[in-house]
Amino acid sequence: MSVDLILGDFEYGRAKAYCASIEGFFVKLSVAYIVIIFTIKYYMRNKKAFDLQLPLNIWNGILAVFSILGFIYTFPTFLNVAFNKGLSHTYTNISNIYTDKRAGYWVFLWVLSKIPELLDTLFIVLRKKPLMFMHWYHHALTGYYAIVNYYEDNAHMVWVVWMNYIIHSVMYSYYLLRSLKIKVPPQIAQIITTSQMVQFVAAIGAQMHVGYLFFKEDSSKYAITLRGWTIGVFMLVTYLLLWIRITPNTPEVCYLCLQEYYFRFYNISYYRQGGKKYVNHKTNDKKE
Repeated sequence: MSVDLILGDFEYGRAKAYCASIEGFFVKLSVAYIVIIFTIKYYMRNKKAFDLQLPLNIWNGILAVFSILGFIYTFPTFLNVAFNKGLSHTYTNISNIYTDKRAGYWVFLWVLSKIPELLDTLFIVLRKKPLMFMHWYHHALTGYYAIVNYYEDNAHMVWVVWMNYIIHSVMYSYYLLRSLKIKVPPQIAQIITTSQMVQFVAAIGAQMHVGYLFFKEDSSKYAITLRGWTIGVFMLVTYLLLWIRITPNTPEVCYLCLQEYYFRFYNISYYRQGGKKYVNHKTNDKKE
């Protein structure tokens, strides 16, 4: 990658061209990623788990700051486009959200961030935490979705971007505080979990609407490609189905992503018999 692509003035055309050039590379990287994490997992089966608390805290802190900045720099432009041109324009047309020197730059950084985020899984396998299917599946697929939809001008991706930025802002901040042994009210975890539900539904809704317009009307009027749209629908629907299917008896916990939360877990954690998280929070307060 040319350094000035990141450090120089942002140019949407150049950014797209770069993403087009690394599609094949990311496919190979995803395959290598899956092979490597399961090789390490197998190697670690009889080894002592690494602590890695400090690097994990640093990693969570970096991702939290990155996500906060991404939201700050993209969401105002998103609102401006939605207010002036209509909400549907944000996911049917390439607007300032993609081309603006600031907002567009951070959308591009979001796409590129899916590559270093693969490192999340190393913390899981090296610390011998259970590795759930949803974790590595979502890491491998999201990057490919992001690269293809970005360079093919699929405007609907921006809904995944801005929602992902705001949820990750809170999520990684929450993980950092928890890992630092700082007490966080259970309401925060509930808000994050609920936001994950809303994210899937909203993103799928945006894609369904633009897909309907694409097939019903003149497809040239909208920033959408059949391949990008298909990958997006497949990704979001499978994420949602996998997320719903996980049961509270599943021992697998993804420490670095909120896919550990699901509908039955939501009920147990926040509602049934006062909510497990709320009860535990009160119990810990009494002990102190």
